[in-house]
Formats: sequence, C-alpha cells, structure tokens
Amino acid sequence: MERFSTASAVARVEAILDAESFAPLSRAESTTTITGRGRVDGRAVWIAATDPTRARGALGVAEAAALCAWFQAARREPHPALLLLDSAGAKVDEGLAALGAFRRLFRDALLARVAGVPMLAVLGRSCFGGSSMLACVCHARVYSSETLLAVSGPGVIEALGGKTELDASDRQQVRTLMGAEARSRLGPEELVFEDHEEGFRGAVSAWLRHAPPLMFGTGTAEQHDRLRQRLQTVGPDPSLISYGRARQGFEHLIPAGYECLSRGGLLVAPPPPGSAKPAFLGAVGGAAIGAQTCWQLADELQRVHQSNPASPVVLLLDASGHAATRQDEALMLSAYLAHLSIVAAELAAFGQRIVLCIHGAAAGAVYVAFASPAEHVSALPTARIRILPEAAVRQIVGASAEELADPDALLRAGVIDALLDRRLETCAQIANTFQA
Repeated sequence: MERFSTASAVARVEAILDAESFAPLSRAESTTTITGRGRVDGRAVWIAATDPTRARGALGVAEAAALCAWFQAARREPHPALLLLDSAGAKVDEGLAALGAFRRLFRDALLARVAGVPMLAVLGRSCFGGSSMLACVCHARVYSSETLLAVSGPGVIEALGGKTELDASDRQQVRTLMGAEARSRLGPEELVFEDHEEGFRGAVSAWLRHAPPLMFGTGTAEQHDRLRQRLQTVGPDPSLISYGRARQGFEHLIPAGYECLSRGGLLVAPPPPGSAKPAFLGAVGGAAIGAQTCWQLADELQRVHQSNPASPVVLLLDASGHAATRQDEALMLSAYLAHLSIVAAELAAFGQRIVLCIHGAAAGAVYVAFASPAEHVSALPTARIRILPEAAVRQIVGASAEELADPDALLRAGVIDALLDRRLETCAQIANTFQA
C-alpha cells in the first residue's frame, strides 16, 4: 500500500474520493493546489489539496485565490469540506502580496466555518505557518505518523531561541514537540491513522458518518474551555488572572472617558455595561503573542459580546509576531490563533462589528489572526507590517527581511484598508466613525 504522506496531490485526492467522482473547480496551472468536488461513499464533498512537490506546497497569491473560490463554493453549497494540506505556509518570496492574499483566504475559511460547513483537515508530512492555522479552523485534523504541525518550523524556533529551546537537527526532539503523537494527546479532534491511503480514506469516511449536514457554532465553547485547561498545565488558570489599571501612555489609543486595564501586553478598555460605545482591546507593547494572550483576547471578546452586544469592537495590534517558543508549540499555538479568529468571526456573524487598528508592529500569523475576522483594517502611518518577523524570514529564505513597505504598498496589497490621519494618531477616529 502506498504511503499517504508521500503520495502526490492528485494521488491523495484520488485515494480519498470514490472512483471517477472528482470534478475540478479550477484548472489554474500557476497554483500548487487542486480544488474541486467529489464523493466519499456516495456523499458529496468539497476537496482541495496542496502540492508539496512545488515550492513545498507554499501558498501565494494564486493559491489563495483558488482556495478562496473553493471556500466560497462550499458556503454556497455547504457539503463537507476536506482540506488536504502539506504546506510550508505562505510564499515568503511574494512578500506583502502573499500576506494580503492570505488575509483574504483565512477570512473565507472563517466564513465557511461560521456558516456551519463541516471541515476536516487531512494532513501530509508538513503543516507549518498559515497552513497550520487553516488546519485548526477545521473541526478536526487527521495526522499520519509522519506529520509535523506548528506555526513555527523547527529551524525558526532554534534560530530565535537557540538549541536549548529546540535542536532542529534532532528529529526525535522535533517529533516529540510537534509530531502526530504529541498532537493526538491534546484533544479528541486530533486523529492519528496509519500512513497509507486506505487508512486515510477510512478516517475520512468515519468522520463523515458523524458529521451533520451543518455545524453552526460546533465546538467553540467546548474548545474555549479545553484550551483554558491546556494552559493550566503550564501556569495559573487564565480565567482567574486579574487586570490592573493601565500605565500612562495609551492616551493616543483610547478616547477620553474609558477606564483602561492591562495585564502584560494586553490592554482592555470596555464600554459602560449596556452601552453601544466601542470596546477597545488588543495587544500593545510590541511583544510576541503566545497561546495565553490569544486565549485571553478570545475570552475578552466573549465578555464584551455578553455585556455589550451592540458595541463595536476595536482590536488593537502592536506585536512583533507569534511566540516561537517550545512551550507555545507544545500547547499547539496554531489552535489558539485560530480560536481567537473563530471567536471574533462568530461575534461578527451575530452582528457585532469588528475592526482592527494596527498602531505598531504586525507580522505573519498574528496579523492574519487579527485581520481576517475584521471587516476593516486601519493602520497608523508609522505601523511596521511584515509578512513574517525578520528573524523568521532570515531562517526561511537565508536573507534579510524585506524593507518595510510604504503605506501605499500596504494598501495595494490589501494588507490594510485605510490609513489613520497622521496628524491625529488615535483610535478615537474609528470610534467617531461608529458614532457618526
């Protein structure tokens, strides 16, 4: 029997589907993806696969466009969606264009999830960067013994933290951190099967037998609690952590009349209970964002929705990127980033407006997690936005990161939608637009 993890994208699609049932959605030759529909045990499904033999399955502008169309089709006809991923993440060499494209792709994935489309990620050997977040938007993931899943590849973790953090050349150490067996211990949605085509088809077939036609809001509350419990294994219960009055220095971010609370790099400025004034919350200070911060932000979003469902939410972002640490990857940071996005997207589906203001740094997976569920992304002229943190780019492509783009380049790439007035660098501008 052929190993699933080494099969071509075409062979993996054929192995999953009933014979001769595949109908392509797109035949774009410039992409490393296959998109279409077919049947499994006679049941209609949507299916897409990345091709790891071309650019390690990396996702750029063309691939994102093909997958956006696929997710949109799945929303129009909500059959189960099977996402066969073997991908290094975003195409770093495409720069900001790839970042803007991935923002649109991840938004369409979130909209499919919120629309109730049953989604299953079927993983090959590698699932890194943004592709790991796509996998975690799905309701469940199927791994083989060869699968590695993480936001940061082993080389990036070593480059940023040294060999004491992770020795990327030690295959057993890497598998112990981000391999299938480690992931399977994290929850019932992480499923490991024998690495052959029959095993994976059986896994998909079994999952489909239990997947209802639509899965609105399925598992979000349960996942929030499971992720909280997972955090307790490395620290105090995050739901019990208290906030203190924010230090001075945020006057340019929050309008007058708000009480600003902070903890670490988080800032929370809730509106008065029952009012329709905007709520302000997010990451400040420029530090990397880890699993606990993602969970805390998701929790705060839910609190705002419960107390002020009519209040728009202004997300704030100043973070160098995601935390590329052994501890965060042991917790499966991809799941926390995706969970934050899912919670924000579900609130938006309930009618709560979500916008993002980038007032400092933003990069990679954290940018995508914040920007994709937002209906509008604004930035200060001084914002520093990259496709990945500079150290990660050096590790991946062996060169310095790209020069910081000028605001017009960010607008052209679709990374941001508007610039805030450089003469009045304040999120109060956004608040005023809601009240106009």
